[in-house]
Amino acid sequence: MQKIKFPEHTAEQIEALLKSKEDYKIAARLVSILPLAKGESSRKAQDLLLLSHNQILIWSKRFLELGIEGLKDKPKTGRKSQISKEQLNWLKNLVLNESPLKYGYNTETWTAPLIVQVMDKECHLKYSDDMVYILLKKKLGLTHKKGKGFYPEANKDKRQIFVDNLKKTPRVS
Repeated sequence: MQKIKFPEHTAEQIEALLKSKEDYKIAARLVSILPLAKGESSRKAQDLLLLSHNQILIWSKRFLELGIEGLKDKPKTGRKSQISKEQLNWLKNLVLNESPLKYGYNTETWTAPLIVQVMDKECHLKYSDDMVYILLKKKLGLTHKKGKGFYPEANKDKRQIFVDNLKKTPRVS
């Protein structure tokens, strides 16, 4: 059987769409508890769905206690974010389009400690390294990728000669 491909959308994008609207979330939660209503075990439902066994049990309990209202998101708690949308856009532009060299660092790769320093200096925002990674991933949808090292002091001509000689050297088994 041929696999169905989705060239326009990744699985992550489809999952994000599913989580983006309240009605979609409630429908997904109803689908997650439907196998239980049909007599299936939560373990079997887990194999069919994107949720863990425990999450299925949580939604089932909330549905039994509160009905459809129990499947809605609870109000968010916690401290209000101190970074504005403009600052988030600035941060995204910083990471994607600007080099740490511009800010006086001797590297081409952004790291959390560097971003923390630049955010403090430019925006007067104090964040931890961990929180910077959370901002980049959860708020901006960026993922971490380790860059290749670049050494400004390296001699490109000597490197090319080394690489060419390496290719000519026979391999020893």
